[in-house]
Amino acid sequence: MRAPALIVENLRLKLCADRGDTTLLSDVSFEIQSGEIFGLVGESGSGKTLTALAIMRLLPPTIKATGKVIFDGVDLLALPEYQMRSLRGNRIGMVFQEPVAALNPTFTIGTQLICAVRAHHKLSGHKARERAIELLDMVGIPEPRSRLGFYPHQFSGGMCQRVMIAMALAGDARLLLADEPTTSLDVTTQDEIVRLLERLSKDHGISVLFISHDLGLVARLCHRIAVAYAGELVEVGHTDALLQTPLHPYTRGLVRCVPDLTQIGVLRGGIPGTPPMPGHWPGGCRFQQRCPLAGNGCDDAQVTSSLADRTVRCWKSAASVDTASIENTTSPTNGPKNLARNTTS
Repeated sequence: MRAPALIVENLRLKLCADRGDTTLLSDVSFEIQSGEIFGLVGESGSGKTLTALAIMRLLPPTIKATGKVIFDGVDLLALPEYQMRSLRGNRIGMVFQEPVAALNPTFTIGTQLICAVRAHHKLSGHKARERAIELLDMVGIPEPRSRLGFYPHQFSGGMCQRVMIAMALAGDARLLLADEPTTSLDVTTQDEIVRLLERLSKDHGISVLFISHDLGLVARLCHRIAVAYAGELVEVGHTDALLQTPLHPYTRGLVRCVPDLTQIGVLRGGIPGTPPMPGHWPGGCRFQQRCPLAGNGCDDAQVTSSLADRTVRCWKSAASVDTASIENTTSPTNGPKNLARNTTS
């Protein structure tokens, strides 16, 4: 078997300040296989973007990272900065949130994309321009040659997102970190971006970390999913199994929040309360204050259990959470059928 494209092992982040250290991430571990699209979901503030920034080594100096992030057999956290620069943007690309804000409004799309190409390839101006046109064509921008002279404000949000993906691929990246690339886009444009990521993964073997809060898109696009809550992963598994029979109470809560288009007039129950802030996490299970199944044992440190098709950070999942409990807490749909992954799209 081929080695995974990316291995994140016991990743921990701490914010170091004069008044004390605050833990932001705790023992985050997952693997992404070559050509796999791996989803990372969770509420705002759960640590999704921090995980991507830690992989790219783009965190401010006040945040200290420990653990291992292994890419191509090399631990990125142990690399000196000059070696990391040779990988960042070259072998590992990142698509940031808010593409319009990420592009410089005073330079044309062509100028910015050509600069990205020449930063990673020793090409003449003419060849870099041709490579930029090739990249725009790859991400589905019509008439790419004439579009090089456009400014970001002349592009729609979806077109700017395609440019950001092209810039992330300018250095022949084998790993793409997509941080909520469909946020604030209309559903038609979302579909186009999802199809683009699917094609890049299938045709070019690019591995993708897809960060999102949209379970519908994740269900369609991703092969496996990790669910983040309060700076840790609470459940990791294959997409269909995890969404149809979620085991962690938090995952079941997220699935329960998704509207089911087959049921009209049925109110969906949300998750009560709000996620705890870093530095104010409860002892034991961090979800216990919002969990309908909380009880004795939840005050103890939760150990990740490896079950048949996934890993779960809940002491009840392996033995005490039976089928009836899952059905009751997932009601009224017993797992929304509209989240089943569509592999033919």
